[in-house]
Amino acid sequence: MLFILFFFLFSTAYAQERSNYQVVQIYVDITEVHTPDGKVGTSNPLNIMIAEEAQRTTILKNTLNRYTGVKTWQGEINVYDWNNIKHMPAYKKCNYNNAVSCGIQNNHWTLRTIVSVGEKYSVFTVFLYDETGRVIASSDQTAWGTIRWKPRWKLTVINEQSAFGGGKTEIYERWPDEMEEIPPLITPRTINQANFGFYSVKKSACRTAHCKK
Repeated sequence: MLFILFFFLFSTAYAQERSNYQVVQIYVDITEVHTPDGKVGTSNPLNIMIAEEAQRTTILKNTLNRYTGVKTWQGEINVYDWNNIKHMPAYKKCNYNNAVSCGIQNNHWTLRTIVSVGEKYSVFTVFLYDETGRVIASSDQTAWGTIRWKPRWKLTVINEQSAFGGGKTEIYERWPDEMEEIPPLITPRTINQANFGFYSVKKSACRTAHCKK
């Protein structure tokens, strides 16, 4: 009888501990880049930068903490990318060309990045989907192109010889500065600023028993 009581109390405590512990698995999808001429592709440098930035989960932890009231959010956050997704617990083979659907199948969150490149500016947009396919956070940043004025001038030196000795004449010519347009570029700063939005998740993302209702 004493053993049964001990087992019951242990099971209850274990179940309560499990209900207060949330494991968040996040997959960072390959970026999707749209060019001005309508083509769609990706960018390896951009993929690497967003995968690296996604590892900075402090904002996500702080957001989940706010939803637990006086309690502290308990759990772990694991971030995967296309290199190690197969090592995610409970991974099942899936066509990650549709990463959100695979997130539903493999029970993980999905971070999608879409870049629309324009001639004057580019828009960097990130969506975070939960394991049911719902958007629980998003962020967008605009990268503007810049204009640089390039001076145009020429200095011509003419060497002269005469009966009285050598000499030189300098001719300085100047034209209006030439305008040079620098296309909009997505920089590490752009991605870092987006982190404040795509990890500021909705209250529904907090799944522990301590989450505010």
